[in-house]
Amino acid sequence: MFHQRHEARYAMPITAVFGSVVQVLGKRRWAIAPWFDGDNSLPPVGRRYAYRNGALVRRGRVVECSRPVLLTLYESLIDAPCRVRLRLRSRLEPLDSGTSVLLDARYELNGPAYLNRRHWRGQIHGHCCRLLLAVRAKTLDAHAGQGVAAVSGQKIGRSTMTVTKMMSVNGKPSFK
Repeated sequence: MFHQRHEARYAMPITAVFGSVVQVLGKRRWAIAPWFDGDNSLPPVGRRYAYRNGALVRRGRVVECSRPVLLTLYESLIDAPCRVRLRLRSRLEPLDSGTSVLLDARYELNGPAYLNRRHWRGQIHGHCCRLLLAVRAKTLDAHAGQGVAAVSGQKIGRSTMTVTKMMSVNGKPSFK
């Protein structure tokens, strides 16, 4: 069994960070379920979910959910012929200046996946890092939107725009 541990600190109360963790984890796991309203819903213990992203199938269940301290998921990542059994546990601890999130990933690899263990280690590490960055973005959005009644317009991913040089060759535009 392999093990990875990730930690992030946020300058927000533990309840706000826990809500962000549930929303980020639920995005492609249980967010499509009709019982999940996004803000106040907790995934029930024993809830099963499945999600397909290309050739990768993610099947899992919620093992424990203690508000606002702990959320544990057991998942199977199946990318034939590889199978990874993953236990993803996020534990929140209050600090004097905010909240600490400890993300613990333990995983087992079957025979074909073990031969490709470096790839899976990188995939799981990247998933955990992206998860913590998404929690940071979600908490900052929630903190920034507390005093705003409504937002109009289109949300743009980046605040800067790039300028593309365009030249015309034989009457057709070409980009540099």
